[in-house]
Amino acid sequence: MKTKIEDFLSPFVTATETTLLDLCKTRVQSTRILTGDSLPTEPARFAALIGITSPTIQGSMSVNFPEPVFLELMNRMLGETMTQIAPGLEDGAAEITNIIFGNAKTKLNELGFNIQMALPTLLRGKRIESIGSRSSPNLLGVQFTLDSGPLWILFELGARSATEVKPPENTSMKEKNWSPEMLLEFVKAVRKTMEVQFGSKIEVGQPFRNQGESRFVFDVGSIIGVTDEHFSGFFGMYYQSETFLKLMNRLLDTEFTELNEENQDGASEITNICFGVAKQVLNQQGHQIQMALPCLIRGSEIESANSGLDEKSAITVPLNTEHGKLWIEFGYKEIKG
Repeated sequence: MKTKIEDFLSPFVTATETTLLDLCKTRVQSTRILTGDSLPTEPARFAALIGITSPTIQGSMSVNFPEPVFLELMNRMLGETMTQIAPGLEDGAAEITNIIFGNAKTKLNELGFNIQMALPTLLRGKRIESIGSRSSPNLLGVQFTLDSGPLWILFELGARSATEVKPPENTSMKEKNWSPEMLLEFVKAVRKTMEVQFGSKIEVGQPFRNQGESRFVFDVGSIIGVTDEHFSGFFGMYYQSETFLKLMNRLLDTEFTELNEENQDGASEITNICFGVAKQVLNQQGHQIQMALPCLIRGSEIESANSGLDEKSAITVPLNTEHGKLWIEFGYKEIKG
């Protein structure tokens, strides 16, 4: 079937209105369609991102929460009167997003879309200025107005590539689940990409769970949702602005001094290349990995908040280059058969 991004809006509008009413006792006052040139200028405090794959499309969906709206929803959901966001409360953003997506996915799959969802990625930051590229022709969304302000959902979807690498047909091959060896393939892919594209060698640091004193902040990055028959997950690459600009200047032979519309999409391009290299190797080993489109993240003092999603869901690997430090993050959850 021919898929249009507009086909997603009605089920998600209904799912959002129903979820906010049932879970948070909050009614939506109004809705409006968003495009790249009409996105809200108000930054989000939290955002939950889910990769989307199907036989015909790939992409992402995100729910973006400004701080006043998030507090309103949490207070109504928990019956509290909080004026500040308590530690750990951000998991509510992932919960709301999961329920909205699940309800909409059920309806869309009844219509024949056959959608799979990747593991949600949860972000918090001083300012999350954008999820997705404003210049993308595939960006579309819906803004919902509540008593305390706007909440918005953004979609960035594209047709699935017909040349996507598939695993070899070998009926004797054992089923492939998530394993530490997969993490190693992604590290190898980043190393190869940095050497080929940037002429830079990398030093791999000690992997860690992203929690407590191990937390890091970034200004720009990109995330790709991952689906497989046996697990779902995500792969992210994150940079502070100084490191990212040095990489872009090296790659493009320019002298950028600030993040802007001209250079920010490079974050998604790097992630796409690294993921593609690792995916090809892993699928040749018998995995059946599908990737969503990379989704751009930009703001200031952004943190990954994925440590609470699952007992072993998020692993971060710090990487040092001659241009500065960056981080790659892997999230996964096994699908029980």
